[in-house]
Order: sequence, then C-alpha cells, then structure tokens
Amino acid sequence: MRHLSINNQYIKSRLLSIILIYIMTLLLILIFPNSINASGKVNNQVTFNAEAILPKNQHSEVSYYDLRVRPGATQKLFIRLRNLTNAKQTIMVKTNNAITNQNGAIDYSKSNAPLLGGPTFKQLISGPQTVLLKPKEVRRVSFQLKIPPKGFKGTVLGGFYCYTKPVKAATSTSGLSLTNNFAYTIGAKLECTSSKIQPKLSLIKATPGLDNGYLSIFATLQNAAPVLLSKLDMRATVTQKNHHEILKRTHKKISIAPRTRFRLPISWNDEPLKNGRYVLTIALSSSTGKKWQLSREFKITGDDAKLNQKAVELKKTDNKLFYLIIGLLIGIIVILSGYIYYVKQKNNKTEK
Repeated sequence: MRHLSINNQYIKSRLLSIILIYIMTLLLILIFPNSINASGKVNNQVTFNAEAILPKNQHSEVSYYDLRVRPGATQKLFIRLRNLTNAKQTIMVKTNNAITNQNGAIDYSKSNAPLLGGPTFKQLISGPQTVLLKPKEVRRVSFQLKIPPKGFKGTVLGGFYCYTKPVKAATSTSGLSLTNNFAYTIGAKLECTSSKIQPKLSLIKATPGLDNGYLSIFATLQNAAPVLLSKLDMRATVTQKNHHEILKRTHKKISIAPRTRFRLPISWNDEPLKNGRYVLTIALSSSTGKKWQLSREFKITGDDAKLNQKAVELKKTDNKLFYLIIGLLIGIIVILSGYIYYVKQKNNKTEK
C-alpha cells in the first residue's frame, strides 16, 4: 500500500509538471506571438549577369553609364548579357526613368513612373527588349540614344532594368509557393553641360496612412528641378500645432532623383492616431553644406483614426484583459510550483 501511495504521488507530480510546462509554453506564445512563423526556402542562385560596355564619352570611373552628351548626337549603348546556366533563359531588358521610392532611394525598376517634365530617359532611348539566351551564351545588346537638337539642362537619369521571366518555384515543405526573380540594374546618368542647376524641393502635403500595415504620416516631397540629390541627411519631426514638444522623430539618409515626386513614410511608432492639428517639419542637408527646411501642417480626423483598427501592431491604451490573463497564468504557475515542491518533499520523507 505504501509503494502504491508513492506511485500515485509520483504520477500526480509528473502530471502537474506537464501541466506547468504547457502553461509556460502558452504564456510564451502570448508574450511573443510573432516569434513563431512559417518559413520557406528560396533558391537564390545567380542565373545571369549584365554589365554596361562603357563608351568613350564616359564621364567618370563608375560601372554604370555616366555620359557627357552633345545636342543632336546619337549613339548606341551596349549591354553585355551572360547566361550562367546550362539551360535557355529569357532576359527582359526594360528602359526606365529613375524615380525616388518611399524608402528614399533611387529606383530604376518602374516602367510607367511619370516625371515632372522632360526630356526623360525613356524619351531619349530606344524601347525595351526581350533576349533569349542559349546555355552559357554571352551576347551584346544595343540601344539607340538620341539627344534633342537643343540638348537639355541639368541631369537626365534613368536605367536598364534586366530580369529573368518570373519562374514559380516548387512548393516547399511548409506549403509556401515561392517565386525567385533575379534582376540587375544599370543606371544611366546623362548631362549636356557642366552648368549647375539649383534643386527645387518642396513638401506638398502630409497625410496619415498605413505603410505595410504600420501607422505612418506620408510626406509628399518633390524635386521639380533636373538635378540629382544623393545621400541627403534627413531629419523629420512631428509636433502639435502651436506646441514645441516633439512627438515623433525620424532620421535617415535619402537620395532624390531629378524631376520626381514621392511619398516618404514617417513612422507613428505603433501608437494610436489621435484627432488634432499637427506640423511636420523636414530638415535636409547635403554633404556640401546645402540645407533646406520644409514644413507642412496636417490634420488627423475621425476618419483617419479608423486606421488604428487596421494597423498590424498598435500599442493599446487599455490592456487590462491581457495583463489579467498574464497575471492569472503567473499565479497558477506559482501555485503549481509550490504544490510540486510540497509533493516532492513529502515523497522524500515517505521514502526515508
């Protein structure tokens, strides 16, 4: 009977230990819900490469086209494509204007991006091409560049966006179907003269929105002049109107393409949008010491505050239920731990 009693107590102790582990696991899931996710494997093997064959009017020692062109001139630009695989490949080569994306970086991948005036790179270069490469083939592809008779002022910026036709990869063991699409970008910077053009920067508006599900204020910025601005130091702050206390702050490096308008998201730090009038101020400075200060008033209304319900992460002002559940689970853990300790101590005395 004594042996049976010890076995029963041992079984109870083991059962309570299992329950304790289960509750602790549940607690971890509640506290760190984003730590468990599905993953898939993508084959990132490089299948081709593309490089610019630089002409005699190359202006600097860079790997992309940096050309000093003459009014009315025509010339061919050559790109070397190389198939690195033992299979046929179809390479798409798009001729695109350069824009500024919402990360504050120069982007050559958008085919139909409008600019604020011209001439544009797409207007000066011949159209896109589709190139079928044999296994291990190397081929030179040409594009016709034609400069207007009167030339142009400032900088024309664009590029060649080279990519393989998207191929759907096999479904992974996690059930995710992944697509591998490798691309090369070759920039093309064109100038007719060495005369300096002054940038025309302006902050058009500021509006609340979601950036990949995260609450943000989108600053619509534009550079109306044909001048490239590289690696600007950008500091953005948000204050309430007629107040000096800084509510939000962002600091990053950005580059701005010629004649572009773009939306730059300013993070709201996962806090709820609140109705009111605010002021967004953006300070920009270049490596040469040139500075700009732009500001724009904006308003958050009841309609904007509805974005709080759509945000993927939000610091809730009322977490009473969450903390109550956490508190109850911690209390249960403490009680079970104490009981297990008591049972073990009793077993030890019984064995003696």
